[in-house]
Amino acid sequence: MPKCYEKIISKLKKRPLSQTEFLSLLSEAAGLFGDSASELEIIKGSGIPLIFAHDKVYYRPNLTPIQSESFCIVDIETNGHNPFVHHPIEIGAIKFSNGEITDTFESLVFCEEIPEYITKITGIHTSMLTNAPKISKVLETFKLFLRDSIFVAHNVDFDYNFLSYSLYHYGFGYLYNTKLCTLQLARKTLQSPRYSLGFLNEYLGIHNQNLHRALQDSKTALEIFKICLQNLPKNLYTSKDLLEFSKN
Repeated sequence: MPKCYEKIISKLKKRPLSQTEFLSLLSEAAGLFGDSASELEIIKGSGIPLIFAHDKVYYRPNLTPIQSESFCIVDIETNGHNPFVHHPIEIGAIKFSNGEITDTFESLVFCEEIPEYITKITGIHTSMLTNAPKISKVLETFKLFLRDSIFVAHNVDFDYNFLSYSLYHYGFGYLYNTKLCTLQLARKTLQSPRYSLGFLNEYLGIHNQNLHRALQDSKTALEIFKICLQNLPKNLYTSKDLLEFSKN
């Protein structure tokens, strides 16, 4: 994650900030020639889960019960593993809150050439992407879909960092959303010989087909996430508790 909002996020995780202190930190992040009013609009759309109330600014996971939190389970397929060279060829995502799916996102992404090994893994070939929307349009639509939900994925750093750089590269700014890894969470809550998405899909009796397609993998990760939530310690209440538990 880029560093310009790190100080603000670090303080908010510990305690709410007054509007005055928040705006002061925001002006500091904006820099000498920054405009605090513009920066306020940018941070509101940055993906950081904030609540503005009673002249204070709160970090939403500190207050929100786990079941009420907005989670977005994401998976991407790409034409390679280097975000500085390659880009997504498919994005799938599922919004999940209060035990229910509230929305879904799925899109192929135009690409002129896909390596043969990627086609073997995903089943996606170049002809499927000929009429797909351009990457800038897909990324813009995805970011609007994601909003400030907690970004959830199996091995989350790959999907998160890849999309964050792609969004930045195409002019939509880095991701600042809080992230949660179902791979880490599964290791904390489930007894399994292995924890890969494909293995857990069968071991836990999920049996989703067509893995290595973005939305299907998102659906599998969601089912793993739901099973993990059922096995959480009873003393976890807020989404902050969940996030800290998954990382420790």
